[in-house]
Amino acid sequence: MAKAASESAAVGEPLFKVENLVKHFEVRDGSLLGGGSKVIRAVDDVSFTLHRGETLGIVGESGCGKSTLARVLLRLVEPTSGKAHLEGENIFDLNKHEMRLRRRRLQIIFQDPFASLNPRMTVAEIVREPWAIFPGEVPRREWHDRVVELLKRVGLNADDAHRHPHQFSGGQRQRIGIARSLALNPEIVICDEPVSALDVSIQAQVINLLEEIQDEFGLSYIFIAHDLSIVRHISDRVAVMYLGKFIELGNWRDIYESPTHPYTQALLSAAPSIDAAERRQRIILEGEVPSPLSPPTGCRFRTRCHRAEDRCASEEPELSLRGGRQLCACHFAAPMPA
Repeated sequence: MAKAASESAAVGEPLFKVENLVKHFEVRDGSLLGGGSKVIRAVDDVSFTLHRGETLGIVGESGCGKSTLARVLLRLVEPTSGKAHLEGENIFDLNKHEMRLRRRRLQIIFQDPFASLNPRMTVAEIVREPWAIFPGEVPRREWHDRVVELLKRVGLNADDAHRHPHQFSGGQRQRIGIARSLALNPEIVICDEPVSALDVSIQAQVINLLEEIQDEFGLSYIFIAHDLSIVRHISDRVAVMYLGKFIELGNWRDIYESPTHPYTQALLSAAPSIDAAERRQRIILEGEVPSPLSPPTGCRFRTRCHRAEDRCASEEPELSLRGGRQLCACHFAAPMPA
């Protein structure tokens, strides 16, 4: 299990270190004469570390910037500013050829397993495609055996290599995506809501598979989800994201047992539980999530927060230790009510 290794995983220099990452999108405003524009602050000053063998879970509502963050880290989308050091090397400074070579170490599992697989290709062609892109990684004569080996490792059969994606269920298609992500022996795999499109019973199977291959291949995960219960089961540390920013970050146990940010507390209070001891006083969030085109001044959560005061509108809270062992961006951070 990833959590069992959390203490040792956090020792030493991080494998991946992200500093002050920003991604803003400029969009045209059709309401303005002369072609004006506005800025979407999709990712706004995000920092974190990731150690070998560790899983960092990132959770938040739809539209908070989680998937944009994933794509920027892989440079599928270029950052506006910031740094991302992979063992000390800032990957944002690399040219396209250099980044292409480093991308072998950074792979991704997409949310929609059907949209991310080419429907015209067989499973064998999909899994072995990375080797065609990186000649010399695996000798061509070994491709067939390696494909079969990877398919079996993710719970599929050798005969599946000759079939096409539409012939599989959603869970099986995601297993194909996982097999493809392992083809280049990466060190970091970004899981962008990899189970959100699957049935609950299938979600558990895929999560268990991800944990097994993490132990076997020594992988580090950045696991993105909107479901707190899923993030809890696979993560060593958890970051809660709201309108482009991390607002709480810490060990999974501290986040789930003693959250201090009112947004985290509201999310946890809404999570169903069959254990009466884990049920919490329900916290109702008022209002809608503000637009990233015009986020609130000061604290971005203040328009929905029951603790908000005048200070929250004028002063943005920093992500720092505020009465707990985890980092929290709230002027009035306090333990969750029982």
